[in-house]
Amino acid sequence: MKSLPGILIGIAVGVVAGVLLAPESGRKTRNKLSSDADSFFKDLQGQLQDGLDAIRNQYNDYVDQAAETAKGAAGDVKRRARF
Repeated sequence: MKSLPGILIGIAVGVVAGVLLAPESGRKTRNKLSSDADSFFKDLQGQLQDGLDAIRNQYNDYVDQAAETAKGAAGDVKRRARF
């Protein structure tokens, strides 16, 4: 964890150097960076949504299973109470 700030600074310096030394014009580079960032965030949003859907499905399965277990336990209690 102590090296994280150094890594982040290194990445930032690399990005700045890459932009300054890019072979294309500033406008083309900015458009490309913007397009790449949009694509990255759309992909990230899709992955997060897929993850949330998976968590939601697991939760619903757990709730359904717990409800079935509770119904079974309630049925057992009723049967035993009759005897």
